[in-house]
Amino acid sequence: MRDRDTAPPAPGFWTLASVEGWERFAIQGAKSLLTLFLLTDLLARPAGSVAGLAALRAAIEGVTGAHGDIAFASQLYGLYGALTYLVLPLGGWIADRSGRRRPAMYAGAALLALGLVTLAGRALTLVGLALMIAGIGLLKGNLAAEVGALRGKTGGERLFAAYLACLNGGTMLGPLLCGWLAARWGFAPAFIAMALSMGVAMLLLRTAPRVALAAEPDDTEEGGAVDWARVVPAIVAVTLCFCAYEQLTNIMLVWAKARVDLTVAGFAVPPSWLAAADGLFTIALALGAYRLWPWLARRGREPASAIKLALGGVAIALAYALLTALSARSGMIGLGGPLATILLLDIGVVLSWPAALAIVNAAAPPARRGTMTGLFYLHGFAAHLVVGQLGAFYAGMSASHFWLIHAALALAGAGVALAIPRRAATGQAITTSTPASPSA
Repeated sequence: MRDRDTAPPAPGFWTLASVEGWERFAIQGAKSLLTLFLLTDLLARPAGSVAGLAALRAAIEGVTGAHGDIAFASQLYGLYGALTYLVLPLGGWIADRSGRRRPAMYAGAALLALGLVTLAGRALTLVGLALMIAGIGLLKGNLAAEVGALRGKTGGERLFAAYLACLNGGTMLGPLLCGWLAARWGFAPAFIAMALSMGVAMLLLRTAPRVALAAEPDDTEEGGAVDWARVVPAIVAVTLCFCAYEQLTNIMLVWAKARVDLTVAGFAVPPSWLAAADGLFTIALALGAYRLWPWLARRGREPASAIKLALGGVAIALAYALLTALSARSGMIGLGGPLATILLLDIGVVLSWPAALAIVNAAAPPARRGTMTGLFYLHGFAAHLVVGQLGAFYAGMSASHFWLIHAALALAGAGVALAIPRRAATGQAITTSTPASPSA
């Protein structure tokens, strides 16, 4: 029998991987620009230039209080990011209930493209964001279900690591190219480029064979029951970790624009390129992890998923401890320190996020894994709300204290991870795979 690590991919696997790569190009490109787009463009325009923006700001500040433009931009970033995760359980529900996901995926890609074009026009920015949220729910939720089904047929961690690299290629190139376009020609061409990427995704989707949900062996401990004793703390732990990590594409870019010398050999590096470094580091670390984990497993030394999750929280805490020290310095800061911070953050993500998802998947029966995956993604909903609200306090406290709060959140996540009960032995090994980048 052919070894699962060397088996060829199921038909359509790489096509769907490419679709998700282009999807990430658009989503991460927009996410890396959103806060700066609000601060340097939309909020600098006369009142009333953007339909509904003043009313939304009044509503948000009526609840949280008025703390200035940076606070509102952070809160809107957090609200947008949270809603993109909130819609994902609906996509998981559709994937569990029906094998006809393609129409929803086409509609999702079209809505994403339309939303990005609307952002380029500025006047209907809030409508554009709403269209993008709906598109992400339809496309990403159902695409994840098809990719998960194909992975079950294909097997092999090395193959899936290559899939992760393809996906994070989009995560890296979106902020890289779109940040450059925004810096050189303004935000509108950047949003148009993202919209065009969704056209490429739809063309690729047409060539991918349809995937039906297939029954899988039930490897849960209780014959089909969800093991909530493991699911709940795993989701709480990864949520706390991501309440810290997700500040990378929000206030960290604002901080970098003000405190980091972004000039290299006379070239002005766009702040969004730090988000591109996030994608690049994740690719390298994920591929390295999938050489390391099998090597350790053959020697009986691979850590349990809960331990990996805890170590990920510690790595994220160390990243913010470094950022705290950098912020305490006077004057401008070189690029080396921020890049080291991002590297530590990505080590934390590669350790924590796939470990938490592995725990959730192993604790759910096959018929409910789409829904449980959608429930898992709600960690992003909670994290973005927290990130947005924390960002509202940035201008009113020292940067060092601001980053220390994030270090404490990550350490709390590590502590919760250590409290996850051990999984009862079933004779089947549950590997910690890294199916997708966590950033929606």
